[in-house]
Amino acid sequence: MPESPAIGGMDTQNQAGDAQQKTVMTKYGRSNKHGEEDSSFAVFRLHVPRANLTTSAERTGARLVNLWERNKTGGMVLQNSFIPHLPARLSRSACLRDCTALFCSVWNEYRRGKPVETLLDTPLYGKALRSLQHAFQGPDVYTVETLGAMCQGPPPSNRNRAQEETPLNLEDDLEVALAFENSNLLHTASLNGSSNYISDERWRELLTKVTLDSMAEEEMQPFADESLYTIDLLNTLIESAHWISQLRANPQESRDLRDMTSKRLRAHSTRMESMCLKSTTKAFNMGSLREVPDEDSITGFRFETTSVKFAQVYASMLSFQIILSRMVYELEVIDGNDGEDEYAAYKAGCTQLWNFVPYLSRVDTIAALHMIGVILPSLEAANDMELEYIVDECYKADESSKRLPKDRETLIAKSILLAKSRTGRL
Repeated sequence: MPESPAIGGMDTQNQAGDAQQKTVMTKYGRSNKHGEEDSSFAVFRLHVPRANLTTSAERTGARLVNLWERNKTGGMVLQNSFIPHLPARLSRSACLRDCTALFCSVWNEYRRGKPVETLLDTPLYGKALRSLQHAFQGPDVYTVETLGAMCQGPPPSNRNRAQEETPLNLEDDLEVALAFENSNLLHTASLNGSSNYISDERWRELLTKVTLDSMAEEEMQPFADESLYTIDLLNTLIESAHWISQLRANPQESRDLRDMTSKRLRAHSTRMESMCLKSTTKAFNMGSLREVPDEDSITGFRFETTSVKFAQVYASMLSFQIILSRMVYELEVIDGNDGEDEYAAYKAGCTQLWNFVPYLSRVDTIAALHMIGVILPSLEAANDMELEYIVDECYKADESSKRLPKDRETLIAKSILLAKSRTGRL
């Protein structure tokens, strides 16, 4: 290594000796003169050698780690909790390696502001598709690594893999993260007539593990006391959606079923209301959540949180309360009542959730899209003015990604359809 030019009267020299082992750098200089003798000093700096990345799996892993380190608190990492567990597995699967290489390329170009429609204009896309096709046709179609590859792009649904009757390995962090990320597929399938996945002990155990691990963080303490309750609540929401669907189709259905469903949902609604109040109070006291006046917001306020993760968990809690309130109201209607009080509670929950609409413009696009998914079903409760405001803000947040339907009426119709599906009204 050639010597650096003198800096401020001081020479920088390489003292390693071996041209291939330049690991110690020495900087010489002369200090101020004191008394009769001059003095000098030398500063030694150890040069940490870079790892020699010899394989494509190692290079891809290093790139993924670099992207993850720079975006730990962003929406991409929070929505793909399996990312930290991928590098150690890339050498086991060409399919996982090639799909991760494409994922890194797309993620990096997306961060640089490249147009979304051009992100897949790379040879890595074709290579990833060929690797997936090869994996699907071979014996590795149901491995954890192949599922990890599938979760990084737009290939076929992962539902079949998620429903495989193989035991979930709770000691494998990658498998746990991938299974959790895909549990929403099973939730949707359960609402649409498939067996209730929460009743499967494998999935209940997995959800318990992920929930406890997540709630261990300090900022999640407002939700910690009732965190496992949400698993039982998910089970109730799925079962109640089916019961309400039966009662709507045949209002003369057994009175016992109507009474049982109403009693059960009201009990959960009361408990959830108490949980929301307790969590909100604690979050305000901790400073994790603030309700700030905002004249541009349709509610007159906006929520501010300490992190994207806290916002996601809190908004999800509010959405549970909204679903419960809407179900209770529906039972009143089935019984021939106007359900005025029940509808007022439902509307109040939606209004509180709309405090997160200004949040959409304050976070990265991935985090905003997640919040949009939570907010959209509440459009059913909005009046014309509220509807226009919320939809406008959603499209502003989606401007760079173009994930929402181009037509506003289609977006509204799909959002209301989703709300009805979750509450047994289809």
